[in-house]
Amino acid sequence: MNRKLTLPEIETALSATPAILTPQEAAGLLRLKLSTLYRHVSEGRYAAAVRRGKPLRFWRDRLVQEFMQ
Repeated sequence: MNRKLTLPEIETALSATPAILTPQEAAGLLRLKLSTLYRHVSEGRYAAAVRRGKPLRFWRDRLVQEFMQ
């Protein structure tokens, strides 16, 4: 069964994590190497979660939702 995470589930799991993440924080949260995260972003993954430009930033809740799909 494939069901989406609910907002309360995400909020509970991430209550101690800031809502906007740096690439280093996002990679740590997803347990990916930083280079892998950058590659995924360049391939178009996490499009709804990323704010491109300098500095690159991620919306935590959207990032987790897209990662878990």
